[in-house]
Amino acid sequence: MAKMALVIGVSDYEPGLTPLPGATRDVEAMRRVLQHPDVGGFDDVKTLLNPEPLVMQEAIETLFSGRTKGDLVLLFFSGHGVKDDNGRLHLATRITRKNTQGELIRATSVPASFVQDIMSNSRSKRQVVILDCCFSGAFAEGWLAKDDGSVDVKAQLGGEGRAVLTSSTSTQYSFEQEGSDLSTYTRYLIEGIETGAADLDSDGVVSIDELHEYAKGKVQEAAPAMKPEIYAVKEGYKIHLSQAPTEDPKLRYRKEVEHCASRGEVSVVSRYTLDALRESLELPPEEAVAIEDEVLEPYRKYQKKLQRYEQVLVEAIQRGQPLSRDTQNELKRLQRVLSLRDEDIAQIEAQVTSQKKAIPPSNKLAAVIQAQPFFRREAVAPIKPSNEALATSQSETPASPQIRLTRLPAISVPFLRNPKLLIGAGITTAVALIALFLVKLPQPPQNVEPASTVSPTVSSVAPTSAQDFYTRGDDKYSKQDYQGAIEDYTQAIQLYPDHVEAYYSRGASKASLGDNQGAITDYDQALKLKPDYVEAYYNRGASKANLGDNQGAITDYDQALKLKPDYAGVYYNRGVSKAILGDNQGAITDYDQALKLKPDDADAYHERGKSKYRLGDHQGAIADYDQALKLKPDDTNAYYNRGVSKALLGDNQGAITDYDQALKLKPDDADTYYERGKSKDRLGDKQGAIADYQKAAELYQTQGKTKEYQDVLEQIKKSQ
Repeated sequence: MAKMALVIGVSDYEPGLTPLPGATRDVEAMRRVLQHPDVGGFDDVKTLLNPEPLVMQEAIETLFSGRTKGDLVLLFFSGHGVKDDNGRLHLATRITRKNTQGELIRATSVPASFVQDIMSNSRSKRQVVILDCCFSGAFAEGWLAKDDGSVDVKAQLGGEGRAVLTSSTSTQYSFEQEGSDLSTYTRYLIEGIETGAADLDSDGVVSIDELHEYAKGKVQEAAPAMKPEIYAVKEGYKIHLSQAPTEDPKLRYRKEVEHCASRGEVSVVSRYTLDALRESLELPPEEAVAIEDEVLEPYRKYQKKLQRYEQVLVEAIQRGQPLSRDTQNELKRLQRVLSLRDEDIAQIEAQVTSQKKAIPPSNKLAAVIQAQPFFRREAVAPIKPSNEALATSQSETPASPQIRLTRLPAISVPFLRNPKLLIGAGITTAVALIALFLVKLPQPPQNVEPASTVSPTVSSVAPTSAQDFYTRGDDKYSKQDYQGAIEDYTQAIQLYPDHVEAYYSRGASKASLGDNQGAITDYDQALKLKPDYVEAYYNRGASKANLGDNQGAITDYDQALKLKPDYAGVYYNRGVSKAILGDNQGAITDYDQALKLKPDDADAYHERGKSKYRLGDHQGAIADYDQALKLKPDDTNAYYNRGVSKALLGDNQGAITDYDQALKLKPDDADTYYERGKSKDRLGDKQGAIADYQKAAELYQTQGKTKEYQDVLEQIKKSQ
């Protein structure tokens, strides 16, 4: 019995068909896993890139010819699927096109009926076809109208001993090319085969139906509108495709993560389960982090798409309401490209309508950076704003933006848990993915209008010039009357359209009211008028971070640092964004630079400590918390975080001391009671532990945190 495969990818097309650069990467990835002796174990895997019809037909015929009954024959195709006017499926080649009447020129493609005939004449009774293509072909508008969105794949490619896997059965786009990624469907086929995660019954073999179930589940987490299907006859469902390890600790951990992350997040109990399993398997933290990140990737991508659509919708609404028919059609096209369901769109529209703007409001000037889009909103920890003043003058370098110093998760040690931890955060990088940051914006500069020497002192006389309106706007801004300030800055701009400082200051006022998209628009205009405006890059970066675009924020911070390399606050902010994106080493480098420029920045020490924590350097984290507390002795979160790190190193008595201090500063902190109780529990002080658990339960119940309340009750039962 032989295992033979032909892997075809078409990335280059004639005008009218969208290029699919990911198809060539799909081919290489599929070849790799099929040919690997310990995975696919195929005897021969031939690849074919961008063929013409006759070459493709000959290769398919050669694949199925001369086979025996026991041979396993697999055909994989990544490219466009096209239908003719009779609804028959054709596989597009690099020369596939339609005529001026919108009819498919059949000679330029390979009909599915040809593949069916070749398969029917083959002696092999184990035949697998995998089609990663959209049946609509994603043609231009005129051609799309002729595609009704369905193809009877089973009728055209089904048969005895056959299994046909398809990425979609309708007009939804099957491809999602982002950077160097594979297409969505192939990505999860490869993942299921290569890692063994598709071996759902843990029998050491990945069968076709298991691979379908695994890939379908993953695809619909990332792109719910896509509906992968399987068509099989007789034993086709149970064809064994590849091998899977049965005693691999990585695979065992992955399957546990898959189970715990079934809804895109992990519960408190499951977090403990994963930590305990990782320790028992002696799995290095960095490997566990990588596995969790990979498992959560589909959900993250889905959340990112939702956020992208929401931002576009809001911008469209802000530019004109009601939406024009053209705009509605464009939004519908965006929905298709993002593979979002109608129910996804309905929920977004309802939310935007209720808020009357797309961007969730932030706390005054300290704008809240949203949690990463791949997390459920209801699981985000409540915002705890900084109490520091937010003032800087024109002549000063703006103070380091303050962030909400989130709790470090209690992880990696038995009995520790973080009630706010979200799945996807990983073992040592969890906080980077759930932190809610508060970014401080500098006060708008004053008296920058060209050729003006007017004093910033506000006159009781009604304003008549651009400078008068600008000065009055500054006064309102200083009194936190941001809406009034916006109105005056707008008047200044109307009188003097090139008033760069009015644009900048209006942007800062909008950001203070939570309108970060509007703020970005004003900062854009300020930068057009003054391309070397450091503070505009700085603030635009902060607003982008508030909207979850941390990569865009980093780009702006980079530009600000090119113009002003000694800007401590920008290094700090860039470190925050890098930490959110999981680049904790890069974040530490930025915090180092911020501290060189401003050695008394307590928050920079605190954040650097948290990044060290995420990288497993708990001793280094404690050293940074020590410095933070020397500079800011009333920082409740620093005591809490230091307590967590001490507990991780086995110093439970030291942890209790820190929790005691945190509770002196904030007596109603349920989390701290809970963690102190667990440290007491580890030291054998059952009575003290139960007392702390009971206090935590009481506070959780009062605060309406039902889930945390239930978790504490379970802990009390275990301790009794």
